[in-house]
Amino acid sequence: MKYLKILFTTALVFGLTSCDILDNPAPQQSLDTEDVLNDPEGIRGIVTGMYDGLQSANISGGAYNYNAELLGDNIVWSGSFLQWQDLEQRNLQADNLIFSNWWDLSYREINTANILLQSVNEIDDPTFTDQERNLIRGEALFARGMLYFKLAYMFAKPYWDDPSTLAVPIRTTPVLGVPDFENLERRPLNEVLARAADDLEQAANLLPDVTLRADRRATRYAAMTYLMRLELVRNNYSAAAGYAQNIIDAGFRLTSDPSGPFESEFSSESIFEIIHTPQDNPGVNAGQNAFYTPEYLGGRGDIQISGSFVDAINQIVTDEQRAAIDAAGFTVQDLRLNLLDGLVPQSSATLKFRDGVTNADNVRNSRLAEVLLSRAEALTEDAADLASVPQEAYDLLNQIRVRSLRVTDDEGNDQGPSLIEFAPADFNSKEELLDAILLERRIELAFEGDRFYTLKRKAIPVTNRAGTFQTTHPCMVFPIPQGEIDANPNMVQNPEC
Repeated sequence: MKYLKILFTTALVFGLTSCDILDNPAPQQSLDTEDVLNDPEGIRGIVTGMYDGLQSANISGGAYNYNAELLGDNIVWSGSFLQWQDLEQRNLQADNLIFSNWWDLSYREINTANILLQSVNEIDDPTFTDQERNLIRGEALFARGMLYFKLAYMFAKPYWDDPSTLAVPIRTTPVLGVPDFENLERRPLNEVLARAADDLEQAANLLPDVTLRADRRATRYAAMTYLMRLELVRNNYSAAAGYAQNIIDAGFRLTSDPSGPFESEFSSESIFEIIHTPQDNPGVNAGQNAFYTPEYLGGRGDIQISGSFVDAINQIVTDEQRAAIDAAGFTVQDLRLNLLDGLVPQSSATLKFRDGVTNADNVRNSRLAEVLLSRAEALTEDAADLASVPQEAYDLLNQIRVRSLRVTDDEGNDQGPSLIEFAPADFNSKEELLDAILLERRIELAFEGDRFYTLKRKAIPVTNRAGTFQTTHPCMVFPIPQGEIDANPNMVQNPEC
């Protein structure tokens, strides 16, 4: 792999003008690398650099959201950037910068995490406590586990199709010089997920057991959310349900309105967010705000809602429920429509990310609504049949519906949720209940990067303007970047799209 070029920690931390420290002597005002790695302040600076790297639009600062969504069916691309047009049209070529940027930035931050994990144990300074040492280890393990999970999710075929399919290389030691370089091979998907799970489990035991840290960095529950997602991918529903329950028990609360998580940063249901500020964000030509926000709000308006999504939101209230509501002389409204710029497909956008002027909206990496729906799904999947599904699964699903759906009389008086809540009698099979949970998930988490993740792990074919593709299709899996293929003789390319 091209470690010289892409896998060293951020230039900001080391005061370098180039990422290649081996070919470029440190400027006069910079610390030697050895001094930085042996100094508590240097290590703290590397942690800051790691979080700054995660903020990149090429990974968790944006691409985890819109790149994945463009392989799904909720959105369409109408902008002028050809690399994203190709992604939506399933023209996945190895020289597309989307793939090399995702790969390069991920491995750069994995190397930063590896540097921290090695160096933090070698500092001999009385001011550097074991508590701080363990906290830094937890943050590095969280970042590395998250990055490996996301790499495996996009660069490998689905787990359900073949757990041993090739995914990505695993590197757990830092690259600090030429002797550290190796041309690593891709490892099987089940091995990469096991590596990510081990990292995230350790992180969950080391990170603070709070819902929100003062510095807004990762907590125990951010790691648990990724463990929950990982176990859903591995169809380990009992484990996924357990992680979800731990998160629920921590005290996160749904906001009173579905707009709440997007009107204020770090709301009561926020588990982990990637911070963007007016001074520090991906800019006007990248990131969720630039692409999602309509032009009249300062964005580019490149991403718009699909006709398929419009059809889906119109199915949230079932025909039977709508008939009962009509018979009572009531009306029903989905408050999540307030987060859409109209319902005209391919000319309207999401309003979850409104700040197109300063691009300062945080990326909502995880929030409670996802956890509730994930536990509902896991409990249902774990049941032998519909009769065995616990009432809790319905209650969790209804929590999301009750927050979003309002039934009112002709004077606007709220008539309560009974006409839109689900009960076991509303379904003929476990599969019908699962469909309802996944539909609710599609609408609730729309435009947040969840849709393709769900389609891929559930083996649901994806239909968009390019046609219909099963998620095993070569055009639904990221190719290994061409630069990586050229540089590493041990690298194997995915089947051609």
